[in-house]
Amino acid sequence: MASYYSIAVLSMLDFFVSVGHALDEKKLQTTLYIKQRPAQDQRAVGTDTFVINWLIQDGPGAAANTICRAEGLTVLANPAKPLWATVMDLVFEGGRLTGSTIKVMGLLGGMNDAPVGQWSVMGGTGELTMARGIINYRLIQEGATRTFEICIYVYYTPKETIPACGGIASILELPTNK
Repeated sequence: MASYYSIAVLSMLDFFVSVGHALDEKKLQTTLYIKQRPAQDQRAVGTDTFVINWLIQDGPGAAANTICRAEGLTVLANPAKPLWATVMDLVFEGGRLTGSTIKVMGLLGGMNDAPVGQWSVMGGTGELTMARGIINYRLIQEGATRTFEICIYVYYTPKETIPACGGIASILELPTNK
C-alpha cells in the first residue's frame, strides 16, 4: 500500500514539474547604449520629475543605429546622492524584436559615487513575453549628452509558445457570454 502512495506522489510531482517547464524559455544577452540628451529627450512634469524618451542604440558613436527607446519617468528620490528612481519601458523599433518591450525599474545615479548600477527587468511583451532579469549599466561619456553602456541579461518566453486567449476558459470550463 505504501508503494502505491509513493508512486502516486512521484507521478504528481513529475506532472507538476513538467507543467512548470512547459513554456520554452530563451535568453537575451546583449549590450546597447542609452543616449541621454536632456534638452531633446526629456521634459519636466514637476519639480524633480521628468518624462523620458531616451534613444537606445547599437553603438556609442554618432553613426550608431537606434534599436529602441527608453520611455518612462525618472524622479529625484535622494537629492543628497543624487539618486533618480527610474521606471521605463524599452520599446524595440527594429529587427526581430520590433514592437516588443521590456519593463525596467531601478535607481540611476550617485550610488557610492560610482557611475555604475543595475536595474530590474520585471516583464515584457511581444517576443519578450514574461521577461525577467537585470540590466547592468555604466556611464561611459558625460557632457552636454550622456552615454550609458547597458548590458541586458533577460530570460523570456517567446510569444508563439503562449496559449491563445480563450483557451484557458475551455480548460477551466468557465461560462461564456452568449
